[in-house]
Amino acid sequence: MRHIRQPELYSVGYSILRQRFLAAARRAGAALFEYQHPLHGPDGELLSTDVAYLGERDASKMLVVISGTHGVEGQFGSACQAEWLSANCPWQLPKDTAVLMIHLINPWGTAWGRRVNEDNVDLNRNFIDWESSVPRNEKYAALHEAFVCPEWIGPRRDHADELFARMKKSLGGHAGIASIVEAGQYEFPDGMFYGGDGPVWSNRTLNEIVQTFARDTSDVIVFDLHTGAGPYGYPALLSVAAHDHDGLEWGKSIYGPALSIVRTGEGATTETGIAATATGYVSQAMHNAMPNSRVLPLVIECGTLEGAAVMEAVQADNWLHLYGTGASPLGQKIKDTLKVAFIPADPEWQQNCLASSLRYFDRALTELKSVGHPPSEHQVAARDAAAIEWPPAVPIKSKRSERPAVEVHDLHKSFGTHEVLAGVGLSADPGEVVSMIGSSGSGKSTCLRCINLLEQPSSGRIIVDGEEIHMKAIAGGRSAPADMRQVERIRARVGMVFQNFNLWPHMSVLENIIEAPIHVMKERRQDAVEHAHQLLKKVGLSEKHAQYPGQLSGGQQQRAAIARTLAMRPKVILLDEPTSALDPELVGEVLRVIRQLAEEGNTMILVTHEMQFAREVSHKILFLHQGKVEEGGTPAELFSNPRSERLRQFLSRTI
Repeated sequence: MRHIRQPELYSVGYSILRQRFLAAARRAGAALFEYQHPLHGPDGELLSTDVAYLGERDASKMLVVISGTHGVEGQFGSACQAEWLSANCPWQLPKDTAVLMIHLINPWGTAWGRRVNEDNVDLNRNFIDWESSVPRNEKYAALHEAFVCPEWIGPRRDHADELFARMKKSLGGHAGIASIVEAGQYEFPDGMFYGGDGPVWSNRTLNEIVQTFARDTSDVIVFDLHTGAGPYGYPALLSVAAHDHDGLEWGKSIYGPALSIVRTGEGATTETGIAATATGYVSQAMHNAMPNSRVLPLVIECGTLEGAAVMEAVQADNWLHLYGTGASPLGQKIKDTLKVAFIPADPEWQQNCLASSLRYFDRALTELKSVGHPPSEHQVAARDAAAIEWPPAVPIKSKRSERPAVEVHDLHKSFGTHEVLAGVGLSADPGEVVSMIGSSGSGKSTCLRCINLLEQPSSGRIIVDGEEIHMKAIAGGRSAPADMRQVERIRARVGMVFQNFNLWPHMSVLENIIEAPIHVMKERRQDAVEHAHQLLKKVGLSEKHAQYPGQLSGGQQQRAAIARTLAMRPKVILLDEPTSALDPELVGEVLRVIRQLAEEGNTMILVTHEMQFAREVSHKILFLHQGKVEEGGTPAELFSNPRSERLRQFLSRTI
């Protein structure tokens, strides 16, 4: 059965979503490209739409998955993409079939927590024919005043609420209002469901991506991932179209009655929760962008709250960005309400919608693999003409340009006459997870302990964050640190998580965590305590801060130990078989925390016997045998095609 990642990972920001997606794509062996957005995020971060391409460049059949059309919904779509990429490793696609992941097509909206883009444009109203006259929504004008009242409380707000109530009653309730408002409008840039005055950045970028990667395909299935409409917790599968086309019949043959066809246009209705009166949907744009292909545009729409509650949350967010202050208590309340309207803090909702979406992807990929008709002469000629081209996007290098976080060169360590390490070398770039595997006694833990000098290496070079540890020769042909002050400084940058937790038994969990920050980093106690509570929340131990280690389970003790390590804000985290001392039922809770740390971009070197976990989270894996790196590479390389006979034997015993 497929493992679904923990739902708390929905509650992350743009940067972590991006790191998680890129890490999953790299593990899958995808070619990566970025399309940089002209604006930045709330923390000054650069924003990009990222593209992951799996398969042959000239594949004629393609599965496309788009996330973040409505920015605030991007957490769900991103989780689906990252999970599916990870769940199918190692990827084995036929030569004629490819997968195209388009991650956060509205990165600004995701980063800033808005449904719309940087221009207050609803992307699903922006994909119209801009060469023709824009659609008119005469009825919206009468409602606009109610939506853009400058006051949150006061006589003008009372007047706006009265106007809205009268209109709602005259139109027969929320459904009547929604059919007008959600149809979109192109007249009021500060209004609701604004469609823009031309193709916006995300529109242009999506079309560029499709033309680059999918223009000469024969058969394409496109998923656009959404939340916020329909019955709560129900992941509806829809196909939105203004006109009939051959892709619709294809969709019915694949999914049967599970697929609902939504035909859009003036006066159109649907029971699905989305607006049939709207134009400019991404789905129609995808069909139009590939006129020589059979295209099945699909929407996964996961229902959340009642339609009136969702519209109220969107309306409040529109007011906030027109007249309010985001950092104020009211602003935070509005933002929290908007998020819940699209990503409910309900593990069952999150798990069900994610799992159902992945099953829809699986079914689509199975169908594409089974399609057997040859491409047309036009498609063959077009692919031949484009064969020498490369996408105009900037490739994202799997090796970052910054210096490695850790470098180890020719590391040796002996205990008496027994050589435990015989020339080990490794490097970990910032944000990378490097796992060491191998039989007991192969030198894995000793290597970790040498990196932060808990064990003194006999010889070799260790460089942490660009600073080489100075060693000196001592009697017996051994070596020792030349400057203990440097060692203390470097140890402060390197966190260590031990097999047996090593918590102080006479201190509470909170005291264990704040001890080093106060005495080593000289933090104020108040700051250290505040940070400790944040970390305990991260590892799921908020209620255990006053308890002592002996009152906790093994899994809880290890999570507390991880929080203690994080309290020092390390550049690198070393984890020495962090689950080996745990009962089997407690292993998962610790692995979930480590997975979260990996997805947040922490640099980690991990010794583990959890092979599947190492495969899922690692960028590189090293197999140690008799004190040497017998083999190293990506998880896909080592697990799918081991070169060493010893590694093959090891994997046969452990997988």
